[in-house]
Amino acid sequence: MEGKRIPFGFSQRTLPHFSKDDYGPESKGFVKNCYLNGLTPQEFFFHAMGGREGLIDTAVKTAETGYIQRRLIKALEDVMVKYDGTVRTSKEQVIQFLYGEDGFGAEFVEDLKINLLKMDNKKLDHQCRFLPPGKSTSEIERLLSNSLDSELARSIVNDPQVALKLTNEFNQILKDREDLRTIIFKRSSDDDIHIPVNVPRIIWNAKEEYKIKSNSKSDMHPSDVLRKLENLLDDLSPIPGINVRKDDLLL
Repeated sequence: MEGKRIPFGFSQRTLPHFSKDDYGPESKGFVKNCYLNGLTPQEFFFHAMGGREGLIDTAVKTAETGYIQRRLIKALEDVMVKYDGTVRTSKEQVIQFLYGEDGFGAEFVEDLKINLLKMDNKKLDHQCRFLPPGKSTSEIERLLSNSLDSELARSIVNDPQVALKLTNEFNQILKDREDLRTIIFKRSSDDDIHIPVNVPRIIWNAKEEYKIKSNSKSDMHPSDVLRKLENLLDDLSPIPGINVRKDDLLL
């Protein structure tokens, strides 16, 4: 009880069944039997003493923690996140320049696996490179026709500006993977990151909403996708005057 052996509750003994000044294991609360085998009367009594202490601790701690919570909420009831991203009181005193030091609401944060971190060159080429080197124009067009509309694949192959954009995008992906390995996850072998945006779920919801099947051919031009990506980066500036780089979006 209270982190100690059972104290003497009677005259120099724990229970009247024991002799005075008995410091033996059985007298001071040692229980060697289990409920299945059966407890002795003294063991059952000591178990009841320990259980009662647990109930009292639960009741007392409930009241104490409840009152602590009430005082905390009362002290923080005028604190709010302002439109400039800072956390201030009703007197405009700055508590934090960014909510939670990272701007994330903890109730929305999820673990997201970054597949790019551990992706090898072969898999990266298969998934991200539109124009593989060492192949003829007809071979590239045939490969693109497996996932894109035939006319669209032909226009991509015959347009050098689109080819340059796609090559630059693939080089940027390679740079992003290198930054992930050498800077962001330099001291960690884990490929999970805590962010409030679940990108795979957004993609899945869009595919379900627009009835897009995984084996169907796409009619979206890669140039349009890249332009939308650049526009998204421009729109992701939460505070005026702060530009979001592509590397920041990756984070």
